[in-house]
Formats: sequence, structure tokens, C-alpha cells
Amino acid sequence: MLLLADAAGALIVNMVAFLGGLGTFIFVFVGYLLFSAGWDSYEERFVDGAERSVEDLFLTIPPQQMLWLSVLGTFGFFALVFVASGSMILGAFAGVLGFYSPKIALRMQKTKRQNKFGEQLTDALITLTNALRSGFALPKAFQLIAQDMPKPICQEFGILVQELRLGIETEEGLANMYHRVPSVDLDLVKTSVGIAAEVGGNLAEVFDRIAFTIRERRRIEGRIDSLTAQGKIQGLMVALIPILMMVAINFIDENMLTPLFTTVYGYVTLGVMAIMEGLGYFLVRKITTIEV
Repeated sequence: MLLLADAAGALIVNMVAFLGGLGTFIFVFVGYLLFSAGWDSYEERFVDGAERSVEDLFLTIPPQQMLWLSVLGTFGFFALVFVASGSMILGAFAGVLGFYSPKIALRMQKTKRQNKFGEQLTDALITLTNALRSGFALPKAFQLIAQDMPKPICQEFGILVQELRLGIETEEGLANMYHRVPSVDLDLVKTSVGIAAEVGGNLAEVFDRIAFTIRERRRIEGRIDSLTAQGKIQGLMVALIPILMMVAINFIDENMLTPLFTTVYGYVTLGVMAIMEGLGYFLVRKITTIEV
């Protein structure tokens, strides 16, 4: 009787272990399928977005490598901050920052390129004006910009010249350029060329007036930036003072700030502080940013 009870108990234990293992296998397998489907979908969206950004910047980096740079950045930032601070939460935040760091770098590079394009557009319009007054046709004037001016504007007008050779209309080519390099000034040029193509007009005079308008607006923007620079610096200093104070206190007494990074109340305090600091900084930036 005792042997039967032991055998039944062993059978039940084996059945429970088998069912548990089967359930674990099914859970892991289903999770793997869901993760694979989600990862493939995200990878496709990420690569498509990175490909557009890389093409707009005329870079030769394969878009697939941007994804792996994001993954490596996640583990690298997490490991570095976790080893330095010993905090899993800070490491997680650093990992998120590391994942998005390639995207942030591309966005910053794209913004820098757009600003450079805007600075060069005035000289390009002057070149167009002089070329048209000298008797050149508009496509030939575009070609002069593509040959003689520095990057990035020569790259964009080089694409425009190639599109015109393929039979694309000038308005459509400028619209494609505006899609690659969004700019209020370029939109004004595109609209002016479209109107001139429909109703006629002196394009050389139009380009000259647009160049004058851009120069005047940039002069006013520079004046506004100089007047609001002090407020922007003050906002930045207000946001940095608490961080600098924490660093100084940590050098004086390491144990004084330990509760902030080891207790729930400390994490809540850091979160509230970060939110309020961010709101204050962006509020100051909003006040000191004036559109012209």
C-alpha cells in the first residue's frame, strides 16, 4: 500500500513537472513568435526611416547598421552607467538614451545641414540673378550653383539638374528639394518660380528681391538672438545649478546623497526634480524664442 502511494506521488510529481515544462516551453515559444513578429515590424520601420535620413544627408552608412548601433548603444550605455553608479534604474535610463542616440545624432546632423543650406541660399539666389541677367537659361543657372558652390547646396542643386535632364518640371524638382530640405526661403523660391512659369515675369528681379528679404530677416533674427542670449543662458544655468550642486555635495560627502539613489522616496524626488527642471528650462526657451 505504501509502495502504491509512493508510486502515485512520484507519478503526480512527474506529471506536474512535465506539464510545467510543457507550459514553460509553450510560453517561451509563443513569446518568441510574438517578439520576432514585433521585432521584424520595428526593424522594417527603423530601417526605412534611417534609409531616408541617410540619403538626405548623403551618407554611405548602411541603414541596417544604424539599428545595430542603437542596440550596441543600449547595452553600452546601460553597462557603463550601471557599473559607475550601481543603480539599475539609472542604467535603464542610460540604455534608453543609448538606443536613441544614433537617431538623435542623425537628427542633429540633418538640422545642421538644413541651417547650412539656408545660409548658402542667399548666395545661390545672387548667383541665379547674375546668371539670368547675363543671358543664361534657368537650368544652366542651376548648373552653375551645382558646380561652383560648396556643400550642401551644390548637392541639392546637382540633384535638381539631374532631374531636369530626365524631363522633370522645374516646379516639381524644386518641390522635391523642398521635401529633402524644408525651408521657408526655399518655399518662397519654389512658389515664385511656379508663378513665373504660369503668368510670366522677370525671374532675375524676383530672385534679387527674395535674396534681399532673406538678408533682412536674418539680420533681424541676429539682432533678436543677441537680445535674448542672456535669457537663454540664464535658463540653462538655472537648469544646471541643481546638478552641479549635487556633484559638489557628492565630492564633499558621498553618503549625503545616497538616499536619493537607493530609496523609493529618493527616486520620486529625482523624478519630480527632473520634470520641474525640464519644464522650467523649456518655459524659458519658449519665452526667449521669437519667430520672425
